[in-house]
Amino acid sequence: MLKRKLIQLLSIVILAIGVSQGTVAAKEANATFELKLSYSDRAVKLTILGHGLTDLYAYDLGLSYDEDILSFSKAETSIKGFSVNPILGANTIRIAHTKVGEVGGEKGDAELAAITFERIGSGTTSIKLGDIKLVDSKLNVVTLNPQVAATVAADSHLLIFKDIKKHWAQASIYEAVKRGFVTGYADATFKPNLQVTRAEFAAMIVRALQMQTSDGNGLAFNDNKEIPAWAKPYVQTAVEAKLITGYADDTFGASKWITRSEMSAILVRAIGKEAGSDIQLTFADFDRIPAWAIPSVKAAVELGLMKGNTHNQFAPNAPATRAEAVTVILRMLEA
Repeated sequence: MLKRKLIQLLSIVILAIGVSQGTVAAKEANATFELKLSYSDRAVKLTILGHGLTDLYAYDLGLSYDEDILSFSKAETSIKGFSVNPILGANTIRIAHTKVGEVGGEKGDAELAAITFERIGSGTTSIKLGDIKLVDSKLNVVTLNPQVAATVAADSHLLIFKDIKKHWAQASIYEAVKRGFVTGYADATFKPNLQVTRAEFAAMIVRALQMQTSDGNGLAFNDNKEIPAWAKPYVQTAVEAKLITGYADDTFGASKWITRSEMSAILVRAIGKEAGSDIQLTFADFDRIPAWAIPSVKAAVELGLMKGNTHNQFAPNAPATRAEAVTVILRMLEA
């Protein structure tokens, strides 16, 4: 740990403060740089290539991009050594890496870094390499301003929801849509904070489990007429699989918001696992959890399907949102 901290401090001193500006390392002034893009679904990968290098021991570079369209995910390099954690600013990012020990620098052509972004907005944009500081194995430094850019073309086939940028469940929402158990709205929104009805959650869980749906004509609840026609096949399938039940008055309550307690019960039934007998719930609102739901809440927490909020509350009777619903269903699929 101490060695790692010392290397990081050395990197920061070399890359941020610099030494002997321009002397021996001036021969790197003839180096050129190239930006290459590759795409995979929502991921945009930028590869930074250096050409004509003579002794590249370390580098510190700055990129600019549009945060409304791209979100930084990770930075990697194939050059052995130590990388300083990327520094994010307003529409900018700084990447720094250094070799370690008495070794020579990179020569000729080399891949300096590969930075992956996630596309979170629509439209064409660009990523620009502004300045780059090069350090040779003698710790001489030169700063260049190549001002090269790569154009990220718009993808008209890629679904972008305009209301989930930087939302805590953004990644889960896109994954849920990709898996096909939930969709967005016609106005290109997902409405992540909209509450979920019992009928809607039944549909989500049945689709997520890829269950063969019933015809929807076998329901016998007193409020069958209130169950939307599109939801009846999903509700019947979930009921027949004993994932969800009606109420004591023989109603289903299709339009009622599904509570977190009810959601925990459905998730646990779906994966068929029970909580360990010795697990203790320590939520501040434990006394508000309905007695019938305690076993399923215990199991859901123990299995990592559901958690409490920042106030150490489970909020058992609170309605679940669309963002919460898709997140817990994805956890269930991975359990």
